[in-house]
Amino acid sequence: MKTSYALLIAALPLGFASSSFAAQGAAPVEVVPSEAPAAEPIDESEVDAAVLQAARFLLSSQELYVPDRPVGSLPDDELIEWQENEMKRLQSIREESKGTASEWPYEGVYRVGPDGRIPGGYRVGGSAIVVEGLLAAGLEGKDLATARAAIQRTVQFVMELLDSDPTLSRGPKKGYDVRGWGHAYGIQLLLSAIEHDIVEGEAADDAREMIKDLIDRLEVNVTKQGGWNYADDKSVSPFMTGSTLLILGDAAAAGFEINEAMITRALDALEAAHSDEMIYAYSGKERGKSKMPSSSARSSVATLALFKAGRRTQDDLRLAVQGFFDGWEDLLKRKSQQGTHKPPYGIAPYYFFYGHTYAAFAIEELPKAERPSRRAELTRLLWETRDEDGTWNDRIFPRTSSYSTAMTILALTASAE
Repeated sequence: MKTSYALLIAALPLGFASSSFAAQGAAPVEVVPSEAPAAEPIDESEVDAAVLQAARFLLSSQELYVPDRPVGSLPDDELIEWQENEMKRLQSIREESKGTASEWPYEGVYRVGPDGRIPGGYRVGGSAIVVEGLLAAGLEGKDLATARAAIQRTVQFVMELLDSDPTLSRGPKKGYDVRGWGHAYGIQLLLSAIEHDIVEGEAADDAREMIKDLIDRLEVNVTKQGGWNYADDKSVSPFMTGSTLLILGDAAAAGFEINEAMITRALDALEAAHSDEMIYAYSGKERGKSKMPSSSARSSVATLALFKAGRRTQDDLRLAVQGFFDGWEDLLKRKSQQGTHKPPYGIAPYYFFYGHTYAAFAIEELPKAERPSRRAELTRLLWETRDEDGTWNDRIFPRTSSYSTAMTILALTASAE
């Protein structure tokens, strides 16, 4: 049964930029100020300059995707040589396609098709996240005009890919595929394009129809447990489900109808996947097997989704944020390394900046007095992992500097104050 967003919103979180909103339905709680060590604040003007530099990099890294061979594990010396050659290849592609480039594909080890190309879910998802980063950067003048034109090209590309790419088609999902990332973040992209008047008139109407279709595609791809999972169709993935719920909350707030039962099942599945310490299993079927270092980059987003729905308190959210900081050193060990889920905690490199962004959003829902010290602590960690050229990257692939840099912009601009 479908219900209007006015009835559903009390049970839904509010989207990707959810740090700007008050919790819906969360019971007030008595809180104890955090004892987190104070980090020396980085000057606000320095942060602003870094965000502008990062956004300009994103504008220069848009491309027309040319399928390339997948890269497996390589000896360190071969990896360095490959990275250098790949950066040159990408620079050439980007230069040749300047003014017509239309996407920022996210690159991982998972490829599809006989030529091993990047799947549509990564192409749409990566592009959408970069667009969110550009919109959050506060660009002005020529930079803003350039960004709007780039985003318009991306919207057109995404609309066409969602219609034509079989890896983004309607489910039901079986086994490993990443279409859900494209469906969810495709909704976020189109919502933002409408909100910022990047698409208007008939194009905006088409975007609204696509949002409705993507909501239906997500519904078809719900796992047997509830929620969403790129790895299988049986159990919930907390970090995928948390972010998808936040995006669906934005869609509900914008007036789109969402299946209430689908949201309830997803929230129930998230609750079933965690412990009282806000430790979330990588997959819902593994509850009780995870430790905080393995959960530290997904605890914030999952707890934030439950908090927005009134199912968790600020105390719970504080535990999740603290878990991120406590597990940071373990996350750092896997940053920009080869492989995916490595022992002892099964941490994959791609959790790194994702974790920072949603920790930043969660921080903005803590009591006001606690936020400044936590923001400063998070910013300091981001500064420690900033590359010499002013970008960020948590994978071995040069292309993923776009995704990681956009996620960092979102983390640095999460404050609503």
